[in-house]
Amino acid sequence: MELLRALISLVLFSCGIYFLFDGFSPELDWKALALAAFVFVLAYFFWPSRKRGQREDGNPWLDALELIVELPVEIFLWVFRLFARLFKDGDAGVDL
Repeated sequence: MELLRALISLVLFSCGIYFLFDGFSPELDWKALALAAFVFVLAYFFWPSRKRGQREDGNPWLDALELIVELPVEIFLWVFRLFARLFKDGDAGVDL
């Protein structure tokens, strides 16, 4: 079951990469970019993450793929937390 989830996640991640490139060429296509973001999130949730306790083995290939698949969502969460911290601790008067 774990291998099937990893395969589904990799297919979704590949589709997300395609939609990401399709969204930026030749014109900016917001629908393709939104679909890419949605597919990246789906790939993130389908992936059997070792970090979230869904996989026990220490396969280095799956660990490397985990880093790649979870990277887009982790970057988004990092940026969101950074902005939330800025508005929370700053003098802007805005609290998230």
